Amino acid sequence: MNSNQSQSQVPLMLTVPKEVRDILRTLAAKQNLENPDRVTSAAQIGKEIICTYLEGLKLEGKKI
Repeated sequence: MNSNQSQSQVPLMLTVPKEVRDILRTLAAKQNLENPDRVTSAAQIGKEIICTYLEGLKLEGKKI
């Protein structure tokens, strides 16, 4: 589930509470300030969190 460019990517629409959206936006803004040459969005941060979490479950041997 790595965000490897060779993997096929598909769009997915998610809804999250406003508070979660605000946290994702804040994290993205911090990354953009740290590295202005690479634009990061709240959606990108959310994708990374979800993929990392699911990969962790897979590594723990849990069925997903």
